[in-house]
Amino acid sequence: MISSSLPLFTTLFLILFASLAGGLIAKSLRLPLILGYIAVGVLVGNLFSSAIDPTLIGHIAESGVTLLLFTLGVEFSFQRLKKILGTVSWAATLQMLLSFCVFLPIFLSLGFSFLPALFIAIAASLSSTAVVVRLLSERGEMETIPGEVLTGWLIVQDLAVIPIMMMIPTIGSIYMSGSASIVMTVSLLGVNLIKAAIAIGAIIFLGKTGVPWILNKIAALGSREIFLVTVIGLVFLSGTVAYMAGLSAALGAFIAGILVAETSQNHAIFAEVRPLRDLFAVVFFVSLGMALPAAILLPVLPTILLMTVLIFMVKAIIVYLLSRFLGYHKKTAFIVALGLTQMSEFGFIIARVGLTQGALSEQQYAIIVALVFVTIMVSSPLFAKAQNIFYFLRKKVPFLYPNFLPEKQSEKELFEKEIPLKDHVVICGYGRVGKYVGRALAMAGIPFIVVDYDHTTVKILREKNIQVIYGDPADMDVLDFAQVDFAKAVVIAIPDRHTQEMVIANAQTLNKSIKIICRTHHEADQLRLRTLGVQTIVQPEFEAALSISHKLLTQFGVTAEDIEGKISRLKIEHGLG
Repeated sequence: MISSSLPLFTTLFLILFASLAGGLIAKSLRLPLILGYIAVGVLVGNLFSSAIDPTLIGHIAESGVTLLLFTLGVEFSFQRLKKILGTVSWAATLQMLLSFCVFLPIFLSLGFSFLPALFIAIAASLSSTAVVVRLLSERGEMETIPGEVLTGWLIVQDLAVIPIMMMIPTIGSIYMSGSASIVMTVSLLGVNLIKAAIAIGAIIFLGKTGVPWILNKIAALGSREIFLVTVIGLVFLSGTVAYMAGLSAALGAFIAGILVAETSQNHAIFAEVRPLRDLFAVVFFVSLGMALPAAILLPVLPTILLMTVLIFMVKAIIVYLLSRFLGYHKKTAFIVALGLTQMSEFGFIIARVGLTQGALSEQQYAIIVALVFVTIMVSSPLFAKAQNIFYFLRKKVPFLYPNFLPEKQSEKELFEKEIPLKDHVVICGYGRVGKYVGRALAMAGIPFIVVDYDHTTVKILREKNIQVIYGDPADMDVLDFAQVDFAKAVVIAIPDRHTQEMVIANAQTLNKSIKIICRTHHEADQLRLRTLGVQTIVQPEFEAALSISHKLLTQFGVTAEDIEGKISRLKIEHGLG
């Protein structure tokens, strides 16, 4: 009894050990944590292969990605992304189709037979929502223009997985039967589509009717434990229904998450599931690395590296061209292209389907898992340094600078005429913060000009006759054209740190006496910004806390003088005194 249980405990221990070691190493090297999880997972999985139960690893990985995709579904907001989805939906769909059409003949030419090449091409056409969203969240860039475009693009890909997972098992079974005909193909696809549609319809019906009723009843009991157990049960129930219809359990969980996002308990559900999600997400990435057998992959390592380069280049070029065609600035297009170069966690699920069905051999399954691993390992640090790479290419290697498409008319017009401005304010970024600053300046009759690289924002401002420059605020020439050398102040309302630093340096180069006001989401950035010469630093969360404190103290009868003293004390403690 003890000996049969030993692989269970050793496997769980090694997974947790690899998670801890990988996280600590990545943190100390200032790398994305995902890289540490996967890398140490590969090392531990191959060094202690005799102490690991591969079947258990597979089950844990599938459970982890199921919970991970459920929480991604819960965070899914059609309303927040409605504008972006309307813009990028067709481009994201076209990107998947173009990528597939390019990858399939490439992989066939590398010696793969049709079915494995088909599975790999489909998996390579998708990008990782889990990886990109995690990296954006870690850097506080979810609300930037590239962050919104990336999120919308990835959501379209996630939704596209639904028909993909309906079709690939059918295509695999037909091809393997050796007796495929048009009638048989259409009929089998039709049967599977009907089964999948019934399963998804059942999940949606339960989500719209039974789930809200159940959650309301359970929430009324006031027990967090029962509420959590109920939510997890619903996740795996929807996964089971999807699995019985020939889809993946993770896909069913994702659909369930989207439905739960529309209920009144969505925030409570996310709060309860998030700790489990974080744990299983770490376990998933570690198990992904542990599932890579070095002995099987060593003979085909050159092929894997070549395929990684091809996947990286093809996706980057296609995404960049489509982003530029949509009208996005070169910098936005470059960051989005670099952010979508890796393969998706759905590649793991697609590979598992192929292996279970017999369409893929053990080595071909391992190749897909290895490609997911390697592309994530290569893409993550490059995406983290995307802005640095962009400016390096533009400045140091101009002939490699990504300028495949002709410049937009708004970009050509940038330096055609001088803007007669003096003693004005330059607002860098006209999002949720910048637009209110601009409105206040307009009401006070203070001249200002906006610098933004969101073409939609620029178009709206021009329609309102507000002076605006379409360009990157971090560009010295753009700031010079905005007459920063004659301005009184620069307001940096852009959240990402790299752009902030470049705007500060360039503005001070043009005008050493310029007053700089900068927003930041992180308290740790205050010292850095002050060192760079920023006179006024605004942290939205802290300003909200001050406003709430002022209102509360007033309601409790504290005198205005005492309130002012306490607010000043808070500012001093916060480093703003």
